[in-house]
Amino acid sequence: LAFLVTPHGWAAERNLALYDLFTYDFSADPGQVTVTTAPPATAAPTTTRPPSATTEVPQSSTSMPPTTMPATTTSTTTTTMPDPFAGYERINVLLLGGDSGVGRWGVRTDTMIVVSIDPTTGSTAMFSVPRNTVWVPVPDSMPAYHRHWCHCYTGPANAIYQRGLLYPEDYPGGPNTGGNAAKALLGELLGLDIHYFALVDLQGFVDIVDAIGGVTITVTERIYEPYYPHEDGTRERVEILPGTYEMDGHLALVYARSRRQSDDYVRMGRQRCVVEAIAEQADPIGLLRALPDLVPAIQGSVVTDIRISEIPDFLDLVARADLETVPSVRFMWLAPELEGTGTSYVAGFEEAGFPRPNVPLIRETVQTVLSLPPAEAIETLNLEPLEEVCG
Repeated sequence: LAFLVTPHGWAAERNLALYDLFTYDFSADPGQVTVTTAPPATAAPTTTRPPSATTEVPQSSTSMPPTTMPATTTSTTTTTMPDPFAGYERINVLLLGGDSGVGRWGVRTDTMIVVSIDPTTGSTAMFSVPRNTVWVPVPDSMPAYHRHWCHCYTGPANAIYQRGLLYPEDYPGGPNTGGNAAKALLGELLGLDIHYFALVDLQGFVDIVDAIGGVTITVTERIYEPYYPHEDGTRERVEILPGTYEMDGHLALVYARSRRQSDDYVRMGRQRCVVEAIAEQADPIGLLRALPDLVPAIQGSVVTDIRISEIPDFLDLVARADLETVPSVRFMWLAPELEGTGTSYVAGFEEAGFPRPNVPLIRETVQTVLSLPPAEAIETLNLEPLEEVCG
């Protein structure tokens, strides 16, 4: 009896999780200020969103054999689903890690990584923007373009998302104006159309990593913090020695966030390793098994404009991604690949030492990465291979 009942219980549990998943609004953010007046008709998103496969399938394209067909007859008709990413050279997704949690007001996106995937070849690249970057340019299609004489956001980049939530009239074009702002401004900085964003907070990161069964990370340098601030507001001494670990969500977050004995730029390097490791180890079958734990973990802690109907397409896209050779660039002061060249991704510094970006060089670097095969891009730009950085 247990043998018969268990598979049905397993399926029912996942069907219930799927129902919760498909009925949840992941674009909503509790910090979003309500727009009291409709934006002008001319205000539109600054990026072009790849169409969802569910809206692209012609009704006449599916031909199924009749149920009365004899078993010995073979149907030669097949169903071909259109590729939802066809016609797009790259799919660009902005990953944001927010610091919202106990004792914190609002959200600062201290992690900002754009992942770019070629849907045809699977070639993948990552671009990291330092959290304290100021003077991020605003596209002229956004009302915020006229806010400052520099046509830029003068505050630090990790406040752009929160700024968009608080001033929706400046960043119209979708239900989540924080996401609109982050995609538009960081896309303008990199010279890219950013199609989607996904934001996860501290506790959400822990819960998601735990739900997928943890992640394997190789630590190449000792990490030590005497008073590490946990997601629940408590503090403790933490130390992680070099080695390979099967990390739960709590330890993975410490690895990704710690910067007491290093700096933001070293932390950015570790965050790239975490993103790559999760993408490499979270296979679709494993995600299906984890659904009952995964759905509650992402509800309330993940904000994204990726539609639920597009999730299967994204799982397929990640499966295509080539994670063996990934060009990864951190647009920071004293980037190692620019040593001795006399150039920098930073054009100057403002008050408190906040870096102002060298926008032309950043855009040129992005285009070089995306126009070459991954291994050639790494060699041409003298980048550190991610497999060497991450161990």
